[in-house]
Amino acid sequence: MRGFLLLLPLLAACSLTLEVVYPGHRISDLATQATYCTSGTTQVDYRFFLEGRLDRLAFYWLPEGASPESALPEERAVLQGPIYGGVVRGYVEVTPDGAIRGVSAVSPQGRVGVQGIGVEPNLPPRRLWLQGFTGGLAGPYVRGNPVYPDGTLSCDPAW
Repeated sequence: MRGFLLLLPLLAACSLTLEVVYPGHRISDLATQATYCTSGTTQVDYRFFLEGRLDRLAFYWLPEGASPESALPEERAVLQGPIYGGVVRGYVEVTPDGAIRGVSAVSPQGRVGVQGIGVEPNLPPRRLWLQGFTGGLAGPYVRGNPVYPDGTLSCDPAW
């Protein structure tokens, strides 16, 4: 007992601090198909590699040269997760004038879901941007390749 009392001042001088660090996420290798239809809605296929896990995924369908911060409401959509790591594939359903109608994603653990949105807004080349969120913290914007309008009658952009 006396030994414990002698150790008590030493134990009081020691403290242990635990910090919980959220591992975060990383989106890389975002790629999309090369064209979208000017005559009707198109399901623009995409894929990317995800390290970590996402609580939600934000999509931005923007004219070439525009930034996600300037996106109009009809040019953005959010898909609720969780979305787990690995190759994630899906589509963004878009109108010829640039509105997102719906989004879908499939991760290695299965389909995340489909969420539809009904809105309308130009026929410039467009670019898909993504932003992941983990634990309420936003990751960086990730830029995809340009996607060009296709006005041909046989428009059926496949990947």
